[in-house]
Amino acid sequence: MKRRFANKVEGDYLQKRVEEDFFQGYICYVKIKNVSKPLIVNNGVTELCIKNNNYEWYELYPDNGHYALTIMYDNNKELIEWYFDISKEIGLEKGIPYEDDLYLDMVITPKGEEKVIDEDELLNALQEKIIIKEDYDLAYQTLKELEEKYLHNLEELIYLTNYAKELFLQQKIKI
Repeated sequence: MKRRFANKVEGDYLQKRVEEDFFQGYICYVKIKNVSKPLIVNNGVTELCIKNNNYEWYELYPDNGHYALTIMYDNNKELIEWYFDISKEIGLEKGIPYEDDLYLDMVITPKGEEKVIDEDELLNALQEKIIIKEDYDLAYQTLKELEEKYLHNLEELIYLTNYAKELFLQQKIKI
């Protein structure tokens, strides 16, 4: 299992603590810079560039959640996708949010299409005893909860996205 910190980025980074009814945790803003080669992936629906210079990401680390959400925008401020990293743990170390990745991921496209990815990595981690059965089950339980909360209620995801963007609107001007 790998631990990923929010501030390990190629570019400018800001973070804020949020205490709202609809979200408690950390929201981070990344303005991507210094990319030597664009990152092009197949999200299961299509091939697309998710990381390049002047792209913007909003990363959400909810308290008591088992996922980190990255909201990705291209350099034209067009939404690329919502990317959910399902995690064993979300935490804070030296003031920086982190997630312990459980391999399983879910993508929701701007059209509301879902793609579950890296199921093979999750199964391999279980078979190789990198994770235990409870972690495996947690990953699929979290996936089910995310589908119910966001995929089947896209308005809530859009509201959260707009909130994250507005949270950093004034500070982004200075970057």
